[in-house]
Amino acid sequence: MLGLPDWLAHDLPQDEQQELRAFVGQTTVVTDIDAHGYFWLGFGGTVDLEDQARYSGHSFCVTREFLERAID
Repeated sequence: MLGLPDWLAHDLPQDEQQELRAFVGQTTVVTDIDAHGYFWLGFGGTVDLEDQARYSGHSFCVTREFLERAID
């Protein structure tokens, strides 16, 4: 992720803004591209709890200009 859109973080508390800014420069998987062309990202992990799984972390969307394709 190359940056964080102002519209995504401007209404969030400072601590949450800092958490999201920490993802800039990180690599993650695009989990979805919605009907409006936003790329959904997930930063976190899944924990298996007996017969269920729980995701913990952040999931949010950005536009294409905030992303760069990573080389495998």
